[in-house]
Amino acid sequence: MAFQVRAEVLREAIARVLPLVPSRSLYPITQNILLYQQVEDMEVRATDLEMSLRTWVRVLPEEGDAVRLALPPKVLLDLLKGFAGDEVLTFRQKDYTLQVSSHYGHYEFSGFAPEEFPAFPARPEKEGVSFPFSRFTQVVERTAFAASHEETRPVMTGLYFDFEETQTNFVATDSHVLVLVTVPDLRLAGAPKLIIPVKALKAFQQAIKGLPESDELTLYPSEGQAFFHHPLVEMVCRLIDGQYPSYKAVIPPNPPYVARLNTETFQRTLKRLSVLANKKMGLIRLEFVGNVLTARVEDTEGGLRGEEHLPCEYEGPDFQIAFRSTILEEVLEHLYAPHFLLRMEAPGRAARFEPDPQSPHEEALFLVMPMML
Repeated sequence: MAFQVRAEVLREAIARVLPLVPSRSLYPITQNILLYQQVEDMEVRATDLEMSLRTWVRVLPEEGDAVRLALPPKVLLDLLKGFAGDEVLTFRQKDYTLQVSSHYGHYEFSGFAPEEFPAFPARPEKEGVSFPFSRFTQVVERTAFAASHEETRPVMTGLYFDFEETQTNFVATDSHVLVLVTVPDLRLAGAPKLIIPVKALKAFQQAIKGLPESDELTLYPSEGQAFFHHPLVEMVCRLIDGQYPSYKAVIPPNPPYVARLNTETFQRTLKRLSVLANKKMGLIRLEFVGNVLTARVEDTEGGLRGEEHLPCEYEGPDFQIAFRSTILEEVLEHLYAPHFLLRMEAPGRAARFEPDPQSPHEEALFLVMPMML
């Protein structure tokens, strides 16, 4: 059975899975996508063997054999971009050739047997945990930036899903910054701890882009893999094997020096002063005296200096600490709050940045290692 479909519908489906198609691979078949028609449902699938992603579109069946073959996605996608979104195209298959017809003309693509394409793993027969797309997207955006990019430390290149009886903790760290997001109404007792590659989470985030944020996503955790399910999109990915760092042990419980600052005001100060900071170190010094924060940067080689004074609510004796300005800019960007609390213990110990107020549905904590004064 052949099928008809609007160009825009198939274009969007291919775009959802395209991020998983590797440009190079020891297994050339993975450089293709799979089109697999089952009457009115067309499955579009991609894999790099570490991750598999598939989506479905509704099509209008036509007489003829079902379209089932693997083929390179780029040329087909570029062709679809050349049509108006509401253009209806007819797809047929002859042997391993995909034939596409429009009222403009006729186009052909050589493909491969669908049996050559890797099978999609079966969904685990276990209890899953569901949460809205908006929650998934926000957790990934808030934490993923802090994950390490160093392949020598693979465990730290992932996002840690720490399921507890009353909540779930999401953690990412590169040893310089640690982000902890706690969601109290998301729990799955007895579930294994998961370290999911950030690459996989971002690919899935791209795949669900444009779908209603209120839609629910279900995660089925199991040993060795994570399975994400939605009626229109599914992804399964291998977990990162290893022991995640003991993140709770490095979080100072009650640092004695506490400052409350306006997020936007501090961001603007950082933006101005970072222009004058040493480009290699990017050091910014913070000095708290009373309810005034003095921020200073200096580049002795370039003969540059900068200083600003900001109002704040500060508790504790005079205190000085220094950070890398680029790290602070990233942390503030992901606070998602008009004000934040900066809790400090000592100039050489990690400081806590916390949104103020916290979200009613989750709590976030950003732990940042200071630089030596």
